[in-house]
Amino acid sequence: MRFAIIDLGTNTFNLLVAEHTGKGALRMLHEEECPVFLGRGSTEKGIITDEAMERALVALRELMDVARSYGAACVKGFGTSALRSARNATDLSTRAKALFDLDISVITGEQEAELILAGVRQAVSFGTRPMLVMDIGGGSIEFILATDKALMWKRSFELGATRLLERFTPSDPLTIDEQFRLVTYLDTQLEPLFAVMDRHWPAALVGSAGSFDTLAELVALERGDTWAPDQVTMTFSNIEFDAVKERIIGSTRAERVVIKAIPEYRVDTLPLALIAMERVIAHGIEELRWSRYALKEGAAVRMDPA
Repeated sequence: MRFAIIDLGTNTFNLLVAEHTGKGALRMLHEEECPVFLGRGSTEKGIITDEAMERALVALRELMDVARSYGAACVKGFGTSALRSARNATDLSTRAKALFDLDISVITGEQEAELILAGVRQAVSFGTRPMLVMDIGGGSIEFILATDKALMWKRSFELGATRLLERFTPSDPLTIDEQFRLVTYLDTQLEPLFAVMDRHWPAALVGSAGSFDTLAELVALERGDTWAPDQVTMTFSNIEFDAVKERIIGSTRAERVVIKAIPEYRVDTLPLALIAMERVIAHGIEELRWSRYALKEGAAVRMDPA
């Protein structure tokens, strides 16, 4: 059966069309990312603006048309941080059902973390020593500690890149003082994570999708590698991460706009996302991995093949 998943994120809506092969495996047929900025101007207010609501419905119409063009018999939507925190989230769900017959499940941060892990497992091999998965969205960051056999710990923090952008409204480029204030804030908010890391000492940090997609492509460009759009995982060093981080954090918006590897909708948030990554990496991480697969692939794996 062919089906589709739509991940309704705070910044982008992400479509995956897939099918079960009949052998317990999954074949990915098409994926597409649509900038919506659902949480723009609303992450601190707890309401989706009328303008964002209209952008969301336009995007859903386009993505539903694409899904049906691929023969998807079933389409399921998953709402994350922006919808979790919006008092009028049901307005979007109700209109999406009426207009497109699309059911949207607004999932908890813990459920989101579980789906992210299920997706990451399709791209990255885990071992007996735990690894830490980090997924930076616009509204929240999910962390999952897992081995090849168990999910050991999970937590969602309301520290997504758009939330940080609206909270700190940084200069262009970021000043040293702004970086210090952001680092201090993140270190305080992430104390529960650091306590878990101190107990279990993860073998690696696995960054999934979103800002990590952009980071992986920037690392590949620094290496002089040809970027393969169908590449699903990569390993890189702390030194390679630091080189990209320093280049991007010290850049102006105008300089980032012309870097082809950075999507326009990530130009403003990428420096903040990189600082969030750095705070985790600085806490004893010695190996970095990237997974293209995340929530939507995890949701696809759990779809009933019947």
